[in-house]
Amino acid sequence: MSEQIYLSNLSRGRTLKYVRVKILSLWRVRIYGFRCKTEMLLADEQGTKIEGTIGCGPFHNVDMRELREDAWYTISDFVVSVPIRRTPNTLHPFHIKFHSDTKMTLIYDLYSPNFFEFAKYSVIKRRLLEANRPFDLCGVVVYVSEIKRMTYVPGEYDASTACNYLYFRLMDQKGRELPCFALGHYAADFMNVWTSRGYQASFRYQPVFCVLRFWKVDEFMGEPSISTRIGCSKIYLEPTLPEIKDLRMMSVFIARVTWAIKEGEDCDDVGEVVDQNS
Repeated sequence: MSEQIYLSNLSRGRTLKYVRVKILSLWRVRIYGFRCKTEMLLADEQGTKIEGTIGCGPFHNVDMRELREDAWYTISDFVVSVPIRRTPNTLHPFHIKFHSDTKMTLIYDLYSPNFFEFAKYSVIKRRLLEANRPFDLCGVVVYVSEIKRMTYVPGEYDASTACNYLYFRLMDQKGRELPCFALGHYAADFMNVWTSRGYQASFRYQPVFCVLRFWKVDEFMGEPSISTRIGCSKIYLEPTLPEIKDLRMMSVFIARVTWAIKEGEDCDDVGEVVDQNS
């Protein structure tokens, strides 16, 4: 077998070496007609992330039916190029491209972290994150709107001049809230899971912990917000991942305390009104 190389040591050009990577996100993009290319966000054992593209083919050593998120693979004999996007999904200076002889093989024996990079609400609110760079966020859902329609620049999410969106708010472990916008099919994805669990917009019987994967900084009415990126973004409601166990416990605890305090204040306000009218 050829020599292994880490993503951080890649150099531009074709390489016969191999990398071991986990697919963090996988999506397909229609090029024209029925022809599609496959886009991936990959990470190696060191946690270095890079984008990869599998074109229309043909590919002799890649079984497209075998590709799935959260699985590990070796990739050998591929091309390292500069990023093809104007706004890349990673900070890596290069991009992996497949050619006809690139080989991708499923492997099973690797430790499987998710390589989260959670942003702090305070950093987002102070506009310290680089625009268009995806990051992860977690918190408790405190508000959910209905799915609505908004105008936008054609070509972003579909062929029309409008896009579905869903607005919701997350609260962090310090009680700070942040507006979030799920655009396009992400709006329906969120609402389908939300309603399938019997939740409503004003659901507060039990804090619902949420993890947002590969989202970007945005702005709403002059206030910092976050929104989905095309293809790579993920939404997880009530995930049970070991590496975020402490974050989940703290977020749920703070939400319960915050809601209890608010309900107490509301009761006090009602009591004051009753006293004034008696």
